[in-house]
Amino acid sequence: MAFEMNCVKNIIIVLSLLLSACASAPQPETPMMDIKSDQDAHRATSSLLAKVDSEESAQNWERAAALLERALRIEPRNAQLWHRLAQVRLQQGQYHLAESLAKKSSALARDDVELQEKNTRLQKQARALATEGR
Repeated sequence: MAFEMNCVKNIIIVLSLLLSACASAPQPETPMMDIKSDQDAHRATSSLLAKVDSEESAQNWERAAALLERALRIEPRNAQLWHRLAQVRLQQGQYHLAESLAKKSSALARDDVELQEKNTRLQKQARALATEGR
């Protein structure tokens, strides 16, 4: 009887060690999941940008801004999206906000010289329009 009790105790100890090892083992990251997530995010953003183009053509600035804000929730570090939103805010007459958004875009577009230049032009334009509007 004592032998059986020792066997049961040993089995319980081994099982608990195995379970604790499984519970604390880090889960491997699957790069394919990240790639798929990035692809899905890019697809969603591209779809939203197509709608933004349509809304801008119709000069529906508020709807275009809402779509861009939605795209930025998907890709918050996308400097191009921040620039597009700055352009829309400029069209809406929100000059200080447009300048601020262009600065945000520039901060994210470190190595993109062309986008940096576009942001600089937009900031100057926003400042000039804000000064005229006072």
